[in-house]
Amino acid sequence: MRPDLAPAIQRVAQLREEAARPAPRASLLGEIEDALSEGYAHALEGDEWSMATEQRLHELMTDPDVPARGRSLRALASEHARFQSTVMRLRTDLAALRRDRDRLHIGALGRSA
Repeated sequence: MRPDLAPAIQRVAQLREEAARPAPRASLLGEIEDALSEGYAHALEGDEWSMATEQRLHELMTDPDVPARGRSLRALASEHARFQSTVMRLRTDLAALRRDRDRLHIGALGRSA
């Protein structure tokens, strides 16, 4: 079953909005750390689904005994492409959140010195 990455993408977006505020709350760094861990775990689940889907695409392309191969191949290839875009978006958003975390961490260090 294809993982639903939408909640992870939404959580990252919300945390990025909070990180952009002039005075983010103190607990935000911990929440960002949790979101990064969970987000990368979701991305790995997405990679797993993609690899399994690529294997199925290969089977559809090479097995002449599969009925309705063309239609199945097109549908699966389209779903795979859309999902790959979602996984890439999640990874891009996570990288941006990681940069936000680093910026907040450096700012917190400066305020405590």
